[in-house]
Amino acid sequence: MGPHGRPDINPYDRDIDMTVPLTFQSRSLGEIPMRLTADDRFLLDSETFVRLMRPILNDPAHQTLSARLQNLRTFGPADLEGAGVELTYDPSSLAVVVVEVSPEQRAIQNLFAPPQEDRNDVTVQPADFSAYLNLNAIQSYIWEDGDTNPPTINFDGAMRFGNVVFEGDAQFSQQFEDAGEKYEFERNYARVVYDEPEDYRRWMVGDLDPEIRGQQSYVQMGGVGVLRQQRRFNTFRSAILQANRQLVLQRESTVRFIRNGALYREMRLQPGRYDFSSLPLIAGSNDIDIQIEDNTGSLQSLSFQQYLDPIDLDPGDYEYGAFLGPTNRNFSTAPDYKGPVAFTGFFRKAFLNKPALGVGLQLSEDVQTLNGQGQFVLGNGGRILLDVAGSNSETADQGFAGGVSYEQFMDRGGLADNFSLRADYVSSGFATLGNPEAINTTSFSFSSQYTRQFSFRFLATATASYLKGRDAVGDSYRIGASGYYRLNDRWTFRAGADYAKFPSAFSGSDGFSVNVGLIFQPDYRRRAEARYESRDNLGELSYNQSGLNEINSLGFGGVVAHQDDSVRAQGYASYSANRFDAAISHATYGPSFSNFSDVNATSVRVGTTLAFADGEFGIGRRINDSFMLLHPHENLGKRSVVAGQSLAENNFIGRSGALGAAVNNFLASYVVQSVQYDVEDPPTGYDTGPGVLRVNPPYKSGYVYKVGTDAFVSAMGTLVTAPDRPVALIGGRVTLLDVKEGDTPEPTPFFTNSVGRFAIANLLPGRRYLVETYGPNGTIDRSFEFSVPSDTDGLVNLGTVQPGLAN
Repeated sequence: MGPHGRPDINPYDRDIDMTVPLTFQSRSLGEIPMRLTADDRFLLDSETFVRLMRPILNDPAHQTLSARLQNLRTFGPADLEGAGVELTYDPSSLAVVVVEVSPEQRAIQNLFAPPQEDRNDVTVQPADFSAYLNLNAIQSYIWEDGDTNPPTINFDGAMRFGNVVFEGDAQFSQQFEDAGEKYEFERNYARVVYDEPEDYRRWMVGDLDPEIRGQQSYVQMGGVGVLRQQRRFNTFRSAILQANRQLVLQRESTVRFIRNGALYREMRLQPGRYDFSSLPLIAGSNDIDIQIEDNTGSLQSLSFQQYLDPIDLDPGDYEYGAFLGPTNRNFSTAPDYKGPVAFTGFFRKAFLNKPALGVGLQLSEDVQTLNGQGQFVLGNGGRILLDVAGSNSETADQGFAGGVSYEQFMDRGGLADNFSLRADYVSSGFATLGNPEAINTTSFSFSSQYTRQFSFRFLATATASYLKGRDAVGDSYRIGASGYYRLNDRWTFRAGADYAKFPSAFSGSDGFSVNVGLIFQPDYRRRAEARYESRDNLGELSYNQSGLNEINSLGFGGVVAHQDDSVRAQGYASYSANRFDAAISHATYGPSFSNFSDVNATSVRVGTTLAFADGEFGIGRRINDSFMLLHPHENLGKRSVVAGQSLAENNFIGRSGALGAAVNNFLASYVVQSVQYDVEDPPTGYDTGPGVLRVNPPYKSGYVYKVGTDAFVSAMGTLVTAPDRPVALIGGRVTLLDVKEGDTPEPTPFFTNSVGRFAIANLLPGRRYLVETYGPNGTIDRSFEFSVPSDTDGLVNLGTVQPGLAN
């Protein structure tokens, strides 16, 4: 106990300001400003505390806490008496601990929900206007021919202004037509995209890429389209059940979740409310048992059945798509949209306590198709899926198509088996937008597959299929089995056998066949395989080492294959530089090993990207979605900014220089992610900022960030009251004195360590500052002034500072 009748948490006779973590049940809630008073009390910032406690308290409790502290800038534990929240300070860990929150005031804790993206920590916003253009030149040369065609030039990119994106893809290439060869421009697609991410909705105008469901067929269209799909705007969303299931514990308990007879998870929980609606389930029905054993030894059991919807939606979610415009019937060149005007669309809904249903419609003047989907959920992880469609066309009159499948999942306590059956029938008159003439060469199809996981090393699969041909096309069937055995963490052996019967046109591939393979994969970048297949008498050796999206990254590989009457070999390599990437491949062919180089072909590709965002420009490597341009502040001179994920190992994605800003080309839409950066050889003491930026990019957006600041100077020194008497562990504030237009002269915190050392960052060169230290109850104890030289390069050493002396 200290002299003030409280635990001696402050051994110094003055107030100390610091920032400390706020914790609850070994969980960090965040950082909070705190003052240790000279009389051994601790005071917390009220606004920060109310915000950090939001995930812990339910709505009524949080409102009560907010009302109690709204008139207090700072508060202590005594101000929370009767509020159901108790606090203490732990000097050993320099942390404030929330000791207790009464169970009736706790927020419901979701036990199985995946980590949520924290969009509040996003530090950079996208540019108002951004654009990029990917350029690739491809040249191929056949050595025996001796004739070289002009290179193919591909270019694709996007422009974003506000929330509207224009994207396109085109090329200059050699075209072979009846009238001869022509080198001409060809558009692949061009469209305008507008997203409403809060509603998971995307609008498109121009060249469309319609999505289809069920028995619908794909057709390229030009016009207008809309698509509502949650997964498009939440890429890493887990397929988990969302329902209203909660668990209320009055005592500390051990809780076991048993799914389909196998223990899924056991955990120790404190009293409170818990939501387990995000418990991961398997497709089909699920038998769930929950065993609760509290600290008195009392045992309770809860049981229920639930299902996970199989139509790729979370229960309660829905999706739809609608696309309208003229169709393209030209599949080899640029779309011309000379086909009939058509509509294609679908709507699918996953209900909370009912099977999911879906309907779809495709129609034009020539053909109309209506389709539906549904399911029946069976016990113990099984389900039956139904898929039906009817059509009407001018060419083939009416037609019908239907399919039914049965799927069974077997959970064996960490190991899993899967079994499926599928049967489909298509009438001779069934037509779709993509097949208006109803050319259906197969009338009936059947397939089955069973996969068993014998152990974590051994997996086997058996398959069977049958196709009944129509008219001149005969029947075919195939039955086989394959197995994979993982020898160790690098080597895998696989083998299989099958028997097949194909229509007469393919009879040379009939009969019994075996295949074997040996795979070597020491890491995710390198893979080698040797395989043999008896049906085609094919033997093959291959190796691949993929490159990385980093400067000076190299990828390479090759394949050698031999069949009865041919030998082929191919080698390839790729290289990533700062401003471009390049690839080269060479292939050779021949009838035998002695003549395997009869035909030789070499292909070379070089690509680069031009990027622009709010007045900043950079050249880099290919951009597929979003990007960031990072450039140095003027006071950094010719020093380079580097962007990347592993700066400590010099693995950079981009580097600034004479050709513009550093380009980070690897940002994905609608995912909160980090962008790391650094400055090569910065001046000593120069403040380059946090080094990590957090972004949540919209679709095909661009960012720009200036590394460095006008206030780049850091000052350091030692504060004393007399020679050999340092001022230890004291707080205060630093204030800019000679304020100019455009300055933001808010005071910043000041601290000394146990020997009086201090460091002050974000100072402006050529300016004067006042440092004040706090005494008891927030009074000003002592102060001093200092000037920052205008010609400093980043660090000012103030030496020993004694208040009252000139600095």
